Amino acid sequence: MSTQELEISLPRARQAGSSWHPRSLLRMVAACGTEGYPPHARRRMTVTNVGSLLASVMSLPYILLYALYDFDALWPALLLLSPQMVVYAATPLFHRFGSSAAALYFSAMWLAFGLGYCFLFGRESGLHLFFLPGVAATMLIFGAERLAVSAVVAAFALAAFLVTEIFLPAPARFLDVDPAFLDVLFFLTVPLVFLLIFTTVFFAFQEASRAEVALEKEHRFSERLLEDMLPRSVALRLKHRETATVADNIESATILFADIVNFTPRAAKWQPQDVVTFLSRVFSSFDDLAAAYGLEKIKTIGDAYMVAGGLPEPRADHAESVASMALGILECCREISAQYGETVEVRIGLDSGPVVAGVIGSNKMLYDVWGDAVNTAARMESHGIPGRIQVGDHLKSMLEDRFDFELRGEIEVKGKGPMRVWFLNGRKS
Repeated sequence: MSTQELEISLPRARQAGSSWHPRSLLRMVAACGTEGYPPHARRRMTVTNVGSLLASVMSLPYILLYALYDFDALWPALLLLSPQMVVYAATPLFHRFGSSAAALYFSAMWLAFGLGYCFLFGRESGLHLFFLPGVAATMLIFGAERLAVSAVVAAFALAAFLVTEIFLPAPARFLDVDPAFLDVLFFLTVPLVFLLIFTTVFFAFQEASRAEVALEKEHRFSERLLEDMLPRSVALRLKHRETATVADNIESATILFADIVNFTPRAAKWQPQDVVTFLSRVFSSFDDLAAAYGLEKIKTIGDAYMVAGGLPEPRADHAESVASMALGILECCREISAQYGETVEVRIGLDSGPVVAGVIGSNKMLYDVWGDAVNTAARMESHGIPGRIQVGDHLKSMLEDRFDFELRGEIEVKGKGPMRVWFLNGRKS
């Protein structure tokens, strides 16, 4: 065997050896027969498996006691009660008949053997105390959704306890049992009952803790998802139910539209995975720029990207920040062009002005923006030139002291008529 083969085989050997660790073995037994069921049902079935294993193991000291204390006198008890080890151990086999079949089987066997114990040795043995932790365990193995079944099993357990107390004060007549043996049986039973109570409470708290952790994870995931879909301040308003409708009048904001040039015919030649990968690469770069400048990404529609500055929280430098991001987008496209080995160009349009922003829809909620500035920014992009940033007179007048502009001239803009437009070239030195 080569050194490399030896290095590969050793971890496998360790892994195989570690599977026989007692804890791993317990997990394997606990999960036996639970495959294919939903998580909440599997948790109950796991408790049933562990409970049946515990009941089977706890039968062993009683069997040894009967055999070693006085076999000649106690052989009927040994004969009648020893099969319970196999009966309890077979509980997981009944999961194939339904999520509660094994729990019903286990409960029926527990009641039957419990009554058999009490009939043979009477109440002085203390064996009827086993009915008490069993009642609590029924809530775990049947769950809160089957409360009626748990109540029926608990009623049978109560009846068995009272029958023992009232009608079975002494051992069965055909057993020759001395009082000292009953004392031994009592002092063996009491600690095992306490152990069962402790185990039941432990499992109950463990299940509650797991449910709390799962609920907390789900809550955090929902919060993150909401904050990914909506601006953080808007998400907080919705979470705290400050208002049922989010609609804000923004006095001044700047809107950016960017569209990838000739993307549709190019994407028709690519595999679907390549299209998604490419758009994810491009728009992730845009997202990073928006985050760096503190701007709010509004949405993507196909190969178009929309971002806004000055909302939902007002800021004085929204026009400058959006203009800087527009220049950053052109630089990103140059980098992506070098990476992919083909030209990637965008048309970019900007405009500033009052807008209305809010959350629309109750399913797949969307934070969106409306107003003349939005329409104008969209027209600046659609009537623009690849690789250039186009703006109107209004935004140019807001930024001309900090940025260089190049006059394109007057163009006919759909819905706006003739407009004088400018190209944003960069920052002034």
